Amino acid sequence: MKPFLGAESTIRVGVDTIIEATAPDGQRGVVFEDDGNTGYFYARDFSQPDLLFIDALHVYDVAAVSDSDRPSVVKIIWTCDFMAAALLINQRPHVIFHFGERCGYAEKPFPEPDSNSGWTHGIIHSSLRELFHPTEDKTENNKGGINSVTASPLHRFTST
Repeated sequence: MKPFLGAESTIRVGVDTIIEATAPDGQRGVVFEDDGNTGYFYARDFSQPDLLFIDALHVYDVAAVSDSDRPSVVKIIWTCDFMAAALLINQRPHVIFHFGERCGYAEKPFPEPDSNSGWTHGIIHSSLRELFHPTEDKTENNKGGINSVTASPLHRFTST
């Protein structure tokens, strides 16, 4: 089954942006934010109303993005069971939150999760692709902007 497209938007890196996607069951959500200086991806668990976010991972520093003058396409996709969400920028996965595992994945997971949250962080790896595309051809190449940021061993996720 194909993943579910939660949100899609064209952005300019360094311009204030918030993109949210809530799982159709309403139990969890994710938020991408570019505050003009940094990009972060946040995980939300709506069963914990006292916490706005249950985890967060750094995506980029605007000053380090060499192609910030070009528009970038941001997509948030969910697995078929809505237990994991991926942040794609120009088809490249930057962060994955797996709610079932209570783990956030990125190439360089930062910052550390709150020790009271029960969440952990791991390095994004190619087997995570199977969550989104169990039978996808793994030879497809990544193309697009902000490729200088948070490189990943994965090649491409798509929602189409």
